[in-house]
Amino acid sequence: MAGFRVTHNKSLNEQTNNLSEQRDLSKFDNLPDCKIWTSFKKGEDAAFNYIYKKYFYQLYNYGNQFINDADVIQDLIQDLFIELREKRKNLGDVESIKFYLYKILKRKILHYKKKNVTDLFSDSWMYEKAFDITLSHETNLINTQISKETKEKLSKVMNKLSKRQKEIIIYYFYEGMTYKQIAELMDFSKVEHARVLVSRSIAKLREEIKKYSISLFIICCAGLVKWINS
Repeated sequence: MAGFRVTHNKSLNEQTNNLSEQRDLSKFDNLPDCKIWTSFKKGEDAAFNYIYKKYFYQLYNYGNQFINDADVIQDLIQDLFIELREKRKNLGDVESIKFYLYKILKRKILHYKKKNVTDLFSDSWMYEKAFDITLSHETNLINTQISKETKEKLSKVMNKLSKRQKEIIIYYFYEGMTYKQIAELMDFSKVEHARVLVSRSIAKLREEIKKYSISLFIICCAGLVKWINS
């Protein structure tokens, strides 16, 4: 019976600790990124844990667009968080935590692949299936208002884009990034370059859409694309 009590108490303690941790982390749910980041910089472990748990799998999915190696991606992400924790006192202010983490991870990926690829700014350095766009079968709007044939057309249209075009469409429409953020993330020397690529990518979409008689609204409608955060 003693052994049973020890096991039972341990289980209760674990449950209590988990509930306590959930309460500690939930307080950040409605805070803006800048305040969460400030708490993290001040050394609040709960803020660090919140950032880690919220963004780890998003970072993993993002990294998977460039490297088809789960172990490498996870190692790079772990390194990223270790460095963040070690350097937290010296970090600057951040308005968008996700964008900041994406930028660091992509830099790490570039560094990792630098030895193996000659042209890092062509499509060739990305993973073969980078930024493939998959329509969500879980979205009610798709299930009720868009036919199977239209879904297939949508997939064909979106995947007519080059990898860089798909990448920037994802950033602009589905991640809601600004031109400035996109320019930083895609290593453009000028913000205008991001505007131009977005414009050209949309023009390419319109060109392909005409072939299939699909509305651009349908493609860009919220919820039509299952992506990193779905």
